[in-house]
Amino acid sequence: MGERLDRDAVDRVLARAHLLEAADPSDDAGGVGADALIAAATEVGIDPNAVRDSLAIERLSIATPPARRFDRLSGAGQIVIERELDLTVDQTISGLDAWLTSVHRLICDRRSAGSLFARRRSDAAAQLGRMLSTARGDGRLAATSLVVEAVPQVVGTTPARSRTLVRISADRATPRQVRLAGGGSLAGAGVAGGAAAATAATDAFIAFPAIAVPMTVVGYAVARSGRGSADRLELELERLVSRVERGERPTGFIGRIARRAKQAAIKSR
Repeated sequence: MGERLDRDAVDRVLARAHLLEAADPSDDAGGVGADALIAAATEVGIDPNAVRDSLAIERLSIATPPARRFDRLSGAGQIVIERELDLTVDQTISGLDAWLTSVHRLICDRRSAGSLFARRRSDAAAQLGRMLSTARGDGRLAATSLVVEAVPQVVGTTPARSRTLVRISADRATPRQVRLAGGGSLAGAGVAGGAAAATAATDAFIAFPAIAVPMTVVGYAVARSGRGSADRLELELERLVSRVERGERPTGFIGRIARRAKQAAIKSR
């Protein structure tokens, strides 16, 4: 047992050990402490900072939700994205807070240095502001609520370059359910109407599909529109994080006018 193992062998041994332990767990198995895990990883040649980064990610409460029925049809009820940014945790959370509050009209609650909770405002001013932002190509974050978590990453960090992993969860369970219910109701009404028409008509083979098929197709289209909505939400979240990473900040009406005037002056030179 004195020979040294390469990285692939270490991975295989550890994976096999996990499988054996799962098949026959001992009664006194109480888990592994973080310090013990870091020490063990260091002993087999794994960077301890990589283990610390992995442990920080493991402690995040946001996880990718399991697949549910009708996700392929109407999209997932929870959209989760994850990105690594060349920013500090404070810069990441503060930047997201600024965009979510001003452009997307959400109420934000920063409960810790690395977490942010936001929910959709329903007042008239927020609705009008979202309409104006949407007309400009912003404010298209169609989510009921958001949870943001960010943790610092040690590996790759230098005095001039910080690294943060951010994970965002957006809840769209309500609009998903509305689309599924609406589509199902239309399809059901089409089948019921077709059956009633077939009963009263002379030629049932023509009357039933003439009513049931169009209504079913429309119902499917309504339910299917949820998939496009989920894809747009995911894209908008990625776009939001990219803006924060570039250091962009939302500007008000006066700021936009000043920026356009400056751009016009530069072009006229």
